[in-house]
Amino acid sequence: MAHPAALVVVSRLVVYRRPLLLGGLAAFSATAVRAQSALANVPVPNFQAAALDDKTGPGFSRIVIARWGDLLQPDAPPFNPAALTTDQANGQFPYDAVIVALVAPPPAQDGVPRLVLVTANPTAPARMLFNGGVDNPAVAGREQGVTVVNLQYLSGRWVTVVGGYQTRRLSDGSLCQLSGPAAAQIGATVQGVLAVNGGSATPWGNVLLAEGDAGPWLTRLAGLGLGYDDPAYAARYGWVVEFDPLDPLSLPVKRTALGRIARAGVLAAATKDGRPVVFFTQDAAAGMMFRFVAATNTTDGTALDSGTLSVAVLGGDGIDWVDIPGDVPSLAGLANAGINAGGESFDAPAGLAMSADGITLYLACAGNAARSVADTLNPGGEAGHIVQFTLPGADITARHFPAHIALIAGNPASDEGTQYGPGSQAWLRKPRTLAVDPAGNLWIGTDQRGDTAQTADGLFMMQTTGPAQGAVAYAYLAPIGAAAGGAAFDASSKTAFGAVRHPGATPGASFANPATRWPTLQPAMPPQTTIIGLVTQ
Repeated sequence: MAHPAALVVVSRLVVYRRPLLLGGLAAFSATAVRAQSALANVPVPNFQAAALDDKTGPGFSRIVIARWGDLLQPDAPPFNPAALTTDQANGQFPYDAVIVALVAPPPAQDGVPRLVLVTANPTAPARMLFNGGVDNPAVAGREQGVTVVNLQYLSGRWVTVVGGYQTRRLSDGSLCQLSGPAAAQIGATVQGVLAVNGGSATPWGNVLLAEGDAGPWLTRLAGLGLGYDDPAYAARYGWVVEFDPLDPLSLPVKRTALGRIARAGVLAAATKDGRPVVFFTQDAAAGMMFRFVAATNTTDGTALDSGTLSVAVLGGDGIDWVDIPGDVPSLAGLANAGINAGGESFDAPAGLAMSADGITLYLACAGNAARSVADTLNPGGEAGHIVQFTLPGADITARHFPAHIALIAGNPASDEGTQYGPGSQAWLRKPRTLAVDPAGNLWIGTDQRGDTAQTADGLFMMQTTGPAQGAVAYAYLAPIGAAAGGAAFDASSKTAFGAVRHPGATPGASFANPATRWPTLQPAMPPQTTIIGLVTQ
């Protein structure tokens, strides 16, 4: 079994340069995807059963980079999970994590490779955080949000930089601006980012964050005296938030031109003439997919304040993009506007990813057992599937995207209608996050929400080209109760970064009685969300 490596901490690092997003990567080895069988569907492999420990796929070794409670700032108190405080939450890596972006600053004069990792921190469940399960909303509000961490490459591996220049937390106490058409009615500023489910690096050097349903958080934080009990506050959440990860003094900006809706995933891209384009999904069992195309490619920070918002509608051999009115009522009530425009209901749409050539867009759907009538892009069922869209001529603004189902999840030994490519060596359930590695392989992160009776969650790799197109293998299997919170890649070090979310958090688990105490496996330590590196051997 693979056991955690020791976390290495180095001294304060100061970097004052502007960002260059990680790009132009060399081919990334995909050892685990090599086809070893001619079978299109495989029986249940024993290695996919949920276990107390994790398991790495063939061709990878696993390192630990950061865990819940690890120091982010040198003046933070030591981790004391039995008595969490706001000071701990402000200065330590948080309880939950989903990878948002991996950003590379310009090379420094000392030649040491450096990266900035951005993670979303969606949840802070009282039953898993607090001894006895008694909620502490002040601490929980700081545990959720967004984390920016400096990394540098030392002694052949990536390590965190405690007190790094860009390292910071965004949480319920962070001041944000609002901009765009609805800002005049809602207000120019708001305290807090809430319920961030994911995000995306942008071609223009910033990061986008997808706020989800803030309602439960507003209720939970209402007694803190910070305005969260004001009904008018709800309108200030549920937006796409933009910020500069390399400027620790920059204020996050909520972009109202992209509409207000509970989001599951967001993906940033650009047109051939440089205009920003943002795809995002609705966080719902029967959710919609939207696209925003900016009107201009201005560089003054306002490009996302004006443009065309549209919803995906089932049509022909794929989807058509139908415009939504840009008036404030339509933006503030985007879910209703999408329904009125005929928006297609996908089976719990979540993560998005795009091929490097800009021709293919992927959508993860986590499944919807309540669907009564299947359609060409949604087979129904609770295991989920992946939709593949083709952008004609790599035109991201095209009105029609041909599409087909690329994978239907489930256990091929017991579930009808599963779809995996020839040579598949693993199967999966509940795909929720997607990422494309430098070799073009699609990495799929799964999240069964703690229900691991059938298989472990993890990171799976699907080949997208060649004779083994569609073949699936596993890169990493998480311990029981954990989910996979996305992936990001550094080709130079042959490292895939992954987030192992809330290990041990099965439905009946608690702080005192988790299903596992991974990664330490020590009786005195709780299970810890962990950022890992999967290094190609």
